[in-house]
Amino acid sequence: MKAFHSNRDGTGADDRPSELTLSHWGKEDCAPRHSFGPGVRDVYKVHFVHRGRGKVRVGGHEYGLAAGDAFLIYPQVVIQYEADETDPWTYSWVGFRGDRMADWLARTRLTPENPVFAMDVSVMPTLYERLTEADAREESRDMRIASLLYRFMAALIEAAPASAPGTLSPRKHPAHVHRAMEFVHAHYGEPISVSGIASELGLDRKYLSAIFKAATGSPPQRYLLEYRIRQSCKLLKESGLQVGEVARSVGYEDALLFSKMFRKVTGVSPTEYRSEEQERSDFIP
Repeated sequence: MKAFHSNRDGTGADDRPSELTLSHWGKEDCAPRHSFGPGVRDVYKVHFVHRGRGKVRVGGHEYGLAAGDAFLIYPQVVIQYEADETDPWTYSWVGFRGDRMADWLARTRLTPENPVFAMDVSVMPTLYERLTEADAREESRDMRIASLLYRFMAALIEAAPASAPGTLSPRKHPAHVHRAMEFVHAHYGEPISVSGIASELGLDRKYLSAIFKAATGSPPQRYLLEYRIRQSCKLLKESGLQVGEVARSVGYEDALLFSKMFRKVTGVSPTEYRSEEQERSDFIP
């Protein structure tokens, strides 16, 4: 699977100063030993590893990366990266530019020769999907993308601070958390539970819940709920499925329970949500 998006409206493509501008984003399941470089990019670009492994070579150093790790490419800095031969990585990426990037990156420990870090799992696993969703919202595209970019930038600074405060503890067990997230993304339409996810990963349920919440700030049950509702919103907007059919498509056999959970997350019923989205679509010229 390879997915790629460019900045359709060209914002930031000229010489006007811009604090933070999206260039492009994408996601790819890499083939064994799929590689780039040695070469350079003309924008800042963060790659985030969802699963699998790979290597990054830059400034005479070589780094091995796995799920939960990320690396930042600096403009015009020669870099090379390659997927593992037996366990090739799946990664997503986001390219961006901005006239304040040097100031912001000065708040981190990252340098062109030391660009590898463990990225906040509450932001990156779904950034590709969220950018794609925002790109489709013509009436508010610029604001939604800007909001996502600033949240991403804040997470990057917090993930690799120049000097971490003593009150912060390092992120623990990212591989387990990412495997749990990927399981949710692949099986949210099935009757899965936290116990089932833990069993699939070979972990104790309480242990998984503890490390998941420590890493993301939310328990896995909440993550599963919000992911299901987010997917159901797409179906309500983009398909003609009945509410009961949408419910079953995102893992709820009981349409009433689905409606209750939908309202809990969004504040409106599925029918109200669809009606509001239709009115908004009709209003846009």
